[in-house]
Order: sequence, then C-alpha cells, then structure tokens
Amino acid sequence: MTILPLAVGAEPQAAPTEAEIKQWIEQLDSDKFLVRENATQKLTEAQANAIPILSDSIQSGSLEKAFRCIHVLRNFAVGEDIEMEKEAMAKLALIAATENDRVATYAEDVLKRIAPIKQEQAIRILSGLGVRFSSYNSTQSGFQTKILSGPGITIDASYEGTVDDLYYLRHLQFIEDVQVCNDNVTAAWFAQIAKMPNVRLMTIKDGPVNVAMLRELEPLLPKLAALRLYHINVDGAIAPLMAKLENASHVEFYGLPLTEADQRRIRQVLPPLPDEDLKFRRGGFLGVSGSSLGNTGSCYIENVHQESGAYKGGLKAGDVVIETVGTRVESFQHLIDLLKDKKVGDAIDLTIMRGGRTMKLNVVLGKWPLRPEYGP
Repeated sequence: MTILPLAVGAEPQAAPTEAEIKQWIEQLDSDKFLVRENATQKLTEAQANAIPILSDSIQSGSLEKAFRCIHVLRNFAVGEDIEMEKEAMAKLALIAATENDRVATYAEDVLKRIAPIKQEQAIRILSGLGVRFSSYNSTQSGFQTKILSGPGITIDASYEGTVDDLYYLRHLQFIEDVQVCNDNVTAAWFAQIAKMPNVRLMTIKDGPVNVAMLRELEPLLPKLAALRLYHINVDGAIAPLMAKLENASHVEFYGLPLTEADQRRIRQVLPPLPDEDLKFRRGGFLGVSGSSLGNTGSCYIENVHQESGAYKGGLKAGDVVIETVGTRVESFQHLIDLLKDKKVGDAIDLTIMRGGRTMKLNVVLGKWPLRPEYGP
C-alpha cells in the first residue's frame, strides 16, 4: 500500500476508535458491494489498530466477512512495517490452524501466495543492509553430485542493520547456508537465524560468541548437515548442544579453546564421523601443507598459503623444517603436533633447510581461514 504524504498545513488523521473499527468490520457483511469495499479500505488505512479486532471477528459472520478480514490482514503482512507484519503474519498463521476448514484453508492459501512477495522483499531489504548472497557450489564425482555449499548468505562486517531487520531472514525459503562473522553478533541474532526454514549448513567465525548464545540455535541444529565453528570462545560446555546435531555429516572446530577431554566429550555425543569429517584444530594457523620426506622422516613443505603467517615469515614450498619450539621435527605430523597448543598471534622460530643451506625464520601464527566449501 502506498501512503501519500500529507499536504502542507494538513493535520494528521487521528487513529480510528475501536467502535469505528468494529463498525467497518460489520459493514463487511453488507449486501452492498460499495459499502463492503469502502469498509475494507477504511480497515486497511486503520493499520495496526485494526489487527486484533479483525482477528477476533473472523469467526463471527459470513464467509464474505471472514475472507475480507483475511484480505486486510494480508495487506498488513506485505507492508514495510516490521511490527505490523509480525502481528499480521502471526494472526494469519493462527487462523490457518483453526478447525474452520474454509476460512483456515483460505488463510493458508494467502500465506502461500504472499511467501514469494515476502521473500523478494527480504532479499531487497537485507542485501541493502549489507547481507551478502551467494549461489550453489558443487562438485561432480562420477554420476553423483555432492552439494558442498549454497545457496547462502554471509552476515559479516558489511552488515549495517539491526537485530530487528534480521526478522526478514525467516522469509528466505531458498537459503541453505548461513555464515556469520561479525563482532556485533548477539544471542538475538541467532534467535532470528533459528527461524529460517531450510538452513542445512552453518558457519560461525569470530565475534563475542559463547555457549549461552549458541543455545538460541537449538531449533536449527537437528536440521544441519554441516557446522563450522571458528575462533569463538566456547569450551566443553558446548557438548550437550552438539548432541542435537543428529543429522550432521561434517563438523569443524578451529581455533577453539577445547582440551583433549573436551574433544573426547564432543566426539561421544556426535554421530560417528571419520576424522576427515570431524576436525579439531586447537592452535593457530601456520598455513602450510606437507609430507614426510622419503625414509628420513624429514618435514617437507609442499605448499604455503599466501595469506598465512608462514608465507609472511618467508617459508617456501620445497623447504624442509628441521626444528621448531626447541625440538627437532621428525615428520610433518610431528610439526602439527608441536604447534597444536600455540595460539593465534604466537610467534614461533623455525629452523629450515633450503637449497643445502640452514636458515632460521620467525613466523606469527594467524587465524584459520574459511574454505569456500564444506566437507573434506
């Protein structure tokens, strides 16, 4: 509905009284079409004042009256006012759940028909506030395609809206992947995300996130196929919540302060998962991949991530790591084990062999970066 601006010098219209609203509702039963139309228009203009009275009046009177009441609620539900939409949508859902078959069926049909309108509105509003939308990303293997991510949204530092604006998330029927990386995140954000209907992939990275906040996601957890938690302040107290991941096939805990005992406790409550699908990375991110060199057991660096501390510290592919933290490195896995308790920001010394020369490097560990795909 378009509301025209008031003319210069015009007085704003007073809100209609309850008696006026009830009178207009009674006119919805009139045998005169123009009276019914005028009453419908007046009720639409009454806006929020009319919502509870409309809802209460639906079960009394003719089907014409009930359907027109629902039509007015529908107009409120597709407007731009969040509070009016919330109330109107809640009333329509209640009507759709009643035992009055024809009225309930009509309300349910209205909800289905306005869903695409609300979804388009939600995309427009949320993208305008800085929520980023992404599409499918899949891999093909033989005759099977395994969807590793998408369609998704990312709520990061670009988001300029409030927690109330996140109400529109529930209208994004097509979204499967939600990634949150924002220093302003609150429990109320997660409560809004938990109302999204079809999310199956979830990533939470950085921000003041704790176990109490994550409990707001409990309604969503049984639907998740994958969950990734990166660099948030949660410990073993998260285990009971992880027990809700009954359908998860991939879970990652990177940069979390989880002890070995915490990890065992979490493993016990999760579905049985192979190591490649249940990953614990307690320490900071060095940023290399490697292997053991021949029969010598040496630690050979095969690749260095270009945005990592290792790259910035001068480590290169082809280097052999000989020593770190005062201990001789016997294999690539040994290097990982030696650094697993080192935190983000810790500086470590590496003694390496490059081209027959021994060199010393100083590397600062960073945060584990998110891979673009879920899964191994």
